[in-house]
Amino acid sequence: MKSHFIAIALPILLTSYLKTSQANPFSSCPQTGYLFHQTTSVSFVDIDRQTSNIGAIANSYDAVGFNVLDGYIYGIMDKKVVRIHNGFTADELEIIDLPELDYTAGDVHDDHLYLYAKYQGIWQVNLSTNQATQLLKKELAFYNLSDLAVHPEGILYAVDNSKNILRFDLSQSLEDNNVDLIKPTGLSGLRNFSGQFFDANGMLYIIDANTGESYLFDDLTPLSEEESFHYVALPSLPNVSDTVDIARCSNTELAIKGYDFGDAPNSYGTSLSINGAHHQVSSHLYLGIQPDEDLIAQFYPSSDSNNEGDDDQGISFNTVSFNQGATAFVTAQVGGFLTGYLSAWVDWNNNGNFDDANEHVISNIALNGGAHTLAIDVPNEANVTEQTWARFRLNDEPIDSAQGLGGRGEVEDYPLTITSYDTQESYLWYPSQGSYATLAFEDRWPNQDDYDFNDIVIQYRVGHVQETITGKLSRLSIDIALQAYGAGYNNGFAIKLDGIPSSSIDTQNSYVIINNQYQASVLEEPDNPDDEAVLIFTDALKQFFSSECDNGFLRVDPNCDLDKDVTLQATMKIKLNTPIDYPEHLHPYLNPFIFAAPNDAHGFASPPSRSLEIHLKDFSPTTKANASLFKSGQDQSNNASVNCGVENNCNSYRNSTGIPFAILVPSPWNNPIEGKSILSAYPEIEGYINSNGSSDDTWFNFPDASKVYSVIEE
Repeated sequence: MKSHFIAIALPILLTSYLKTSQANPFSSCPQTGYLFHQTTSVSFVDIDRQTSNIGAIANSYDAVGFNVLDGYIYGIMDKKVVRIHNGFTADELEIIDLPELDYTAGDVHDDHLYLYAKYQGIWQVNLSTNQATQLLKKELAFYNLSDLAVHPEGILYAVDNSKNILRFDLSQSLEDNNVDLIKPTGLSGLRNFSGQFFDANGMLYIIDANTGESYLFDDLTPLSEEESFHYVALPSLPNVSDTVDIARCSNTELAIKGYDFGDAPNSYGTSLSINGAHHQVSSHLYLGIQPDEDLIAQFYPSSDSNNEGDDDQGISFNTVSFNQGATAFVTAQVGGFLTGYLSAWVDWNNNGNFDDANEHVISNIALNGGAHTLAIDVPNEANVTEQTWARFRLNDEPIDSAQGLGGRGEVEDYPLTITSYDTQESYLWYPSQGSYATLAFEDRWPNQDDYDFNDIVIQYRVGHVQETITGKLSRLSIDIALQAYGAGYNNGFAIKLDGIPSSSIDTQNSYVIINNQYQASVLEEPDNPDDEAVLIFTDALKQFFSSECDNGFLRVDPNCDLDKDVTLQATMKIKLNTPIDYPEHLHPYLNPFIFAAPNDAHGFASPPSRSLEIHLKDFSPTTKANASLFKSGQDQSNNASVNCGVENNCNSYRNSTGIPFAILVPSPWNNPIEGKSILSAYPEIEGYINSNGSSDDTWFNFPDASKVYSVIEE
């Protein structure tokens, strides 16, 4: 390929021809190309087609090409073949049977230098033997070529200055070799295509040294008789004026045909040269209305928009700006038919990268085709700024990095504005935004059990969003993590919203994410729209985890560590159709409960399913609960009506001794190990129960360490 590069200024004592033993090669296959200029200077063009002028060099070179076999550039200086080393000085080679001519175009392929001289012909120089062979006779060498390039298949191409593209057949004898295909490109104006090269994908770049305009022939088929010679115009390049040739390692990719790039500033990991985020474009999986294809990363302040309507339209923001401490909602439009995994990053501190804590805001949420509303919690400490950046990556497999090559999918970058605290809303968290309470259930209600309170143990927190002025409730955010599962039965987990009718829930903008799997349906279908809303996390917790410990239990046996890395995490976002008056008896922690999973007998003759509910002591059941189970077995409930929670006079879910079947601890808590009663694991709880909560109210801080399971944070 012909390369036009300019060399950097060096001391004059280095400008003479060097002995071969003193020459040093370039790196084995540099990602940089070298643009040699008529003014004895050199520029670089990097893998992202960004150019920069390096400076003056000692000599002028033409008809150059990079030899991947030894790491040197070969070309012509003063009609002599030279080997150019990494200081841009050269040593002259004695070439057998090569006439001294004005060679204007050249390239290197497979340890051979190809040279063109107008009205004289094309020669091939074997760089191992220094033997030259004429390949095209002078009668056919009447084209104005400023450069030529050799395709990875070994076929020679050139775009002449008359705007024609030529393909040479040099596979036969000198008498039979010819230009076997030629076609006008359709370009206009005075041209000097002195920079021509192929990349590793077999795509031909041409650069006009007069204007910096560049073009890509992306559909060349060297062995076809019906080539299309299709090309696309690329952004113009600076620092290419008076280029005479370009030398570049042909094994390095430059055009990434069929990939999508981001366009955030390059500090975020955008360009190919720093392993920026890019994905294989596919109709199977994409963001927006159609796949977006880029040839190169054009990062801010440039744009990868190709004016075809498919750029950065897969994510829409439901608010103009992100407010400190608020929850922002975005909508992801997923296209195709594959399940995609969506991840997102936001530069909260506006330091030009996505590497800081809490900046990975969405992690591999599984999404199918369609529109999905997602929530991003804005940290209180996020920097107020007119512009920071967010990156969204949709991939056919889970992906955890904001940079690098992905599979089928897309990457989209967006500038964001972060504003100060939203004074129109108040945020209340239980127990706090940064910590969890603990829920523990005995799932054999109404029958008495061992009361080890490790059947289902859940880390739990709730965020409330209210209008500051009116005090009305507008949104809820509920986070859970499964801490332990010592139950033989399978159970679901749900939340009842006491005092909030089902008709108040905005089902289109409410959802739950469990282990990164997005589920749009969260509101249980009510018998009556005025029934209190019931939010279902899942009707079967066991479908989301498995454990190799005995009985499939999770973190209840201190002698088994096969379950220590098993996770089940979920986030539920609830939006109300319109803000409502805050219900008087809606607890900050709501009304969480477990229920029998479908097809699980739970010790009954037939599966009770949703009719078997287990709530916290003195909380009300839902309309689907089987009222006949109260006052049966060990249950001693005196008032367990659906409305008792609103009336604030429930007497429910307790046995004759006052021990409940579910407890809420307002902090992280170590559950008892399997078979150890909570009465022995936490001795002070008995005083708490006997005093009806008036003493020993910190019982949960004083365990018998030998009888509780310690959750070790790694």
